Amino acid sequence: MEGNNSLANEPSRGGGSASASVNDAAVRHSKYFFYDGNVTFLVDGILFCVHRYLFSRGSENFSAQFARLEASDYEALPPTISLDDVKCKDFEAFLSVLYSENFGVVDLSYEQWKSVLHLSTLWAFPSLRKWALSYMMPPTPHDQLLLARAYSVRDWVVPALSALCRRRAPLSLDEASQMDIKDVVLVNTVREDIR
Repeated sequence: MEGNNSLANEPSRGGGSASASVNDAAVRHSKYFFYDGNVTFLVDGILFCVHRYLFSRGSENFSAQFARLEASDYEALPPTISLDDVKCKDFEAFLSVLYSENFGVVDLSYEQWKSVLHLSTLWAFPSLRKWALSYMMPPTPHDQLLLARAYSVRDWVVPALSALCRRRAPLSLDEASQMDIKDVVLVNTVREDIR
């Protein structure tokens, strides 16, 4: 896994466990803190106690990380994994899909689907990534192109570029500043040729 994700209850240099102080200072999430959960994630000072199986099943990265833990790490308290580079709202959206009660039907906003796409790509959850891509509807061709480039969604590149070339309004300075220079030149060149 990429990012600063670390096991918060790995032994500290003093031989103690860092999880006790981390868990005492953090607040339990109101929905995603299951008392039968066997792994705890710390995100923005919020504890999420969830089921390790769902993470191991969906991601080889998590499966490997959990395999490195000793059985004794699970006996007293679930291990706490600190997700330093993850925002609480993104993790909530991700968990809402992972714990979906109506398989195939999840009512998320575009921004929430972006969070699911981001984390499923970051953590190598191929089935959740595919699910996010099939449900999210980028509001503009510009948004579609940015997502296509950021998350390597090849099927979205040509339709997004074509739509940007065909639309009446030229690229705004803000749009162009967010795009790759090659895409900006391509869109502007094609628009000039169309005229």
